[in-house]
Amino acid sequence: MSLKIINKKPPKYPFLFSICTIVSDMDEYHVMKDSFLTNGFEEENCEYIIADNTHKNEFDAYQAISSFLKISTGEYLIIAHQDVRIIDNKQKLISCLEELNKIDPNWAICGNSGGLGYHQTILHITHINETFIPKENLPHPIKSLDENFLVIKKSTNLTISPNLKGFHLYGTDLCIIAKFLGYSSYVIPFMLLHLSEGNIKSLELYKNEFIEQYGAKMKLGFIQTTCTRFYLSNSKIKNRIFNSRFCFFIIKQFIRYPYLVKCKTKLFG
Repeated sequence: MSLKIINKKPPKYPFLFSICTIVSDMDEYHVMKDSFLTNGFEEENCEYIIADNTHKNEFDAYQAISSFLKISTGEYLIIAHQDVRIIDNKQKLISCLEELNKIDPNWAICGNSGGLGYHQTILHITHINETFIPKENLPHPIKSLDENFLVIKKSTNLTISPNLKGFHLYGTDLCIIAKFLGYSSYVIPFMLLHLSEGNIKSLELYKNEFIEQYGAKMKLGFIQTTCTRFYLSNSKIKNRIFNSRFCFFIIKQFIRYPYLVKCKTKLFG
């Protein structure tokens, strides 16, 4: 008989970083990788993993990241576009992550650009037009992250939506899932050059599908367990009102009525 006992010791990782990229142009990828190597991300303590789309789109972003999360063996997983060029070095990134671990050990994902609220973006990046955008007072908590450069703490076991497809908004998806799991997301002061401003037209076409899928996920309501019943939504006010004794009684009657009609139909035809 085999018996395994769990413990609270932190897992051991053979690499510090797993640097993962979806590659459609191998020449461009090698330039990207060289920028990592030049700035201290040596293969002795970093593994490089690619999703090979050079011949056809074998992987979309969600499929590729799902595989990256499963097979990578680094303590931190970096997801980088093939058109980024590292400016800050590895020690700078390590310092950023060490500071983040001190101020919020419960973080799961961070990056260099993201959105906080309506018309509120936090950027620490150099764009293709050589616009240098440094941001002070970082790290800063965020609600969504741009996909050009993402760092995931592997010990959080963060995952990505299996029912989404394409090449857009996966940074947002990862941040939403992190929050749902009880983790936080941040923008950190790690500088790089991004040679693209993204395919905005394609993003706008994809956005409706993303909204539709998340709308289906967020549909909650009356919850029945084996021991209790309650109303659940993403609104604190609704949860307080609808779980009050009077309102909950009305909700139960409303939900119960179709069930009673169905039972009556089965009994009497």
